[in-house]
Amino acid sequence: MNRLSLRYLIGGFALLALVNLFVLLGVAWNRLEPMDSRLLLTERELSSAYTYWRNDNSSQSLHLHYRWPSRDGDDYGYAPISAEKMVELGFSLPTDLNDESVRRYRRQLERNALLVLEFNGPAYQHEVARAHTAQSEAARLYRAVPDSEALRAAAENASKALEFEQNRASRLLVVDAGLDQQALRSRYPDRQRYAIVQAIVDAQANSAAVEWTGEGDDPRPASQRWVWQLGGSAQTPGIERLNLPNKWHASLQQSENKSEEQGAMFNAELAFGRRLEPWFIAFSPRD
Repeated sequence: MNRLSLRYLIGGFALLALVNLFVLLGVAWNRLEPMDSRLLLTERELSSAYTYWRNDNSSQSLHLHYRWPSRDGDDYGYAPISAEKMVELGFSLPTDLNDESVRRYRRQLERNALLVLEFNGPAYQHEVARAHTAQSEAARLYRAVPDSEALRAAAENASKALEFEQNRASRLLVVDAGLDQQALRSRYPDRQRYAIVQAIVDAQANSAAVEWTGEGDDPRPASQRWVWQLGGSAQTPGIERLNLPNKWHASLQQSENKSEEQGAMFNAELAFGRRLEPWFIAFSPRD
């Protein structure tokens, strides 16, 4: 090996060591007291994300599940972040909605933002109430026409949806977004119910049908039967895969073995630090 190659090799190792040192310092800074928030979650909010095993090492990651509140109507045809909130996050809205202005809106660059996650609070109770109302209405319709196979199936599906919402669905919901961490924390001061996390927001636009409310056939031209709905969506790459320390791997395995039909059942406490990055501070199986 000549001197030039040796220099490159030493330089490469030095750069690698510097990067690792920077990462470790960032982790240490994030975990300094005081913590920004602490949430006591269960398997409803955490699930196995990826596992690999080797002879000399093992890794177990859990995925943090959160969701957006439901809306009346078509839950699949809207952007979870409203157009008004997108303006607060720094996006520009077109004054006139047409195909070209919507394309320009969609082409806006992604922006960093903050999401507020609420655990087992009013947003989740609203989801349970919606499912309960839907189940009651489906049951009422089926009782009125007990011979209807379609109404029977609808009532069964509504009952299953209610059971899922009450016992298995994640109770962690997005309730707000913003740019100022202090402002968000002042609005959501309970640090054991509300966590603030880093997110990447991008612009979205969907076209939705405008229902004809007049009599007879719809006389409107095709261009007036649809309307653009602007908004945005968010990704949270910092919480998609949370490493479970090796000391709790046996506890996770124990929780899985206790209930093979239902899957793992456990309690896990997550802390969110100065950089709003979460890590496990407690983990235990649950009967």
